[in-house]
Amino acid sequence: MTTKKLVPLLIAFGLVVVACQASADSADPTAVTSPPVSTDEAAGTTDTSSRNVDEVECDSAPDEVAIVCEAYQLIQIHYVDEIDDSSLAQAAKQGLEAAISATATGQIVCPLPAEAFREVCDAVDLFNGDSESAAEAMVVGLATHALDPNSVYFDEAALELLEQEQGGQIEGIGALVSPEDETLEGDNKQCTIVSETCRILIVSTIEGAPAEAAGLLRDDVIEGVNGESVSGWTIDEVTSQVRGPAGTDVTLSIDRDGERLEISITRAAVEIPVIDAQTIGNTGYIRLRIFSQNADEQFEDAVVDQLSKGVDSLVIDLRDNPGGLLDTAVAVASVFLSDGDVVITQSPDDSTSYPVSGASIVPDDLEVVFVVNKGSASASEVVSAVLQERGLATVVGVNTFGKNTVQQRFPLTNGGALKLTIARWLTPGGLDFGGVGVTPDVAMDLDNLEIEALVEAVLEAA
Repeated sequence: MTTKKLVPLLIAFGLVVVACQASADSADPTAVTSPPVSTDEAAGTTDTSSRNVDEVECDSAPDEVAIVCEAYQLIQIHYVDEIDDSSLAQAAKQGLEAAISATATGQIVCPLPAEAFREVCDAVDLFNGDSESAAEAMVVGLATHALDPNSVYFDEAALELLEQEQGGQIEGIGALVSPEDETLEGDNKQCTIVSETCRILIVSTIEGAPAEAAGLLRDDVIEGVNGESVSGWTIDEVTSQVRGPAGTDVTLSIDRDGERLEISITRAAVEIPVIDAQTIGNTGYIRLRIFSQNADEQFEDAVVDQLSKGVDSLVIDLRDNPGGLLDTAVAVASVFLSDGDVVITQSPDDSTSYPVSGASIVPDDLEVVFVVNKGSASASEVVSAVLQERGLATVVGVNTFGKNTVQQRFPLTNGGALKLTIARWLTPGGLDFGGVGVTPDVAMDLDNLEIEALVEAVLEAA
């Protein structure tokens, strides 16, 4: 097995948040350390009339504001699309305007990564905070308002949450969520800031986790956390507030088909399951829940075990699998593919092919069915799409999530990181499922079926 390059695809546990991602150093939600404070609340608490702004070039910027220059340079070098300086400056300004603090200092330092950022420095004079918090607000603005929904800024606390998630265990409620705006045109409804139209939906709950026990359901809308409205929060602010130490409580305000519910949940250490497998008649059923480290090895072991039992078909269940590591996806697909590429990533300046990583173990004449749903995302889409394209599997279910972008995380000197979309992925045949998702060969709603019924239904349909 090749060494993991740690290129995560769509992973979503925020709870768990619904995203392919690459990591520059190894090590991904944007978590400002506290919920937004309204302008009315902050008004009158400080006097900024005597403040002055020290505009500095990036080569002389002090450490506390260097992240603005770092983020600007990373966007210019690595982001998948070209963004002009005026758009970046406007986004940074929006970040400042959205971040209201109760404490001011006499002087504030404002970095100038480009001439267009002078208008940001004009706005920073009214910011009720210090240089360091202003710089962080600018970077949050850059990620939130200038880039796509999958590019985000992580502060140090958010990185810690991500590392828990990638390690296979989190402390929280164990729910998969997705921010969606039904007013957006097209099939891609993802959004970044909670509002009347941008809502955080429950996609699924982890089996045995507190969210399941509390009765959270698919399409429940999170409207508040511990009595506070989440309107104006980022998805990662919501995530950071919902997560917490095992044994502590969190109360969610839920909209369920127009009914307002207050649901109290006791957080717990949630083990993110990877593989469920069983033999049903002459069929091997394998559910792969996440493309985490070593999930490919566990998956291959499960396939070998089922083949040793002489099964004549395999049903691979990727429902509600939010993705994970690209290398893991390549290795899982390689269980079925003996040659060729698994996926191709494209950026404005480059195209990279990811070939199979080893010899296939599944006979070409064995019937293989992949089961997908709306919660199947990123790495799940890469694997199901290429096997569908190669004619090696029948895909059954409903259209998948539609995340066709690759992210890479870059460390910042303040201990945080910037995750940027660096490429878009295509199948080897050139198909792009961004927004639309992978279209199944057979459309069926299978979410409420028990395993035996599901296996029977998909084999009959295939």
